[in-house]
Amino acid sequence: ECELTRLLQDKLQYEMRLQYMKHYFPIDYTVQVQYEEVLRPSNITRLRNGTVSEAALRYLWFHVSSQAVLRIREVLPEKHPSWKYTQEL
Repeated sequence: ECELTRLLQDKLQYEMRLQYMKHYFPIDYTVQVQYEEVLRPSNITRLRNGTVSEAALRYLWFHVSSQAVLRIREVLPEKHPSWKYTQEL
């Protein structure tokens, strides 16, 4: 689990996210998501204050993040500069 988290952390560094997910996307481009697909900080705080373990919160973060990457990949053409980056994620 720690090794996977470290690998993801390396891939999700601010500079890489900025390059691939901001600079290569058109200005004001949005990806449509359902309300239920958004993980808000207030929801995390509520879960953390409840009976949810830190491990369960990590798995929830991973699941939500992976679903977000899949949604982004749905709209990217294969020749887009971010295609390889999102494929590695």
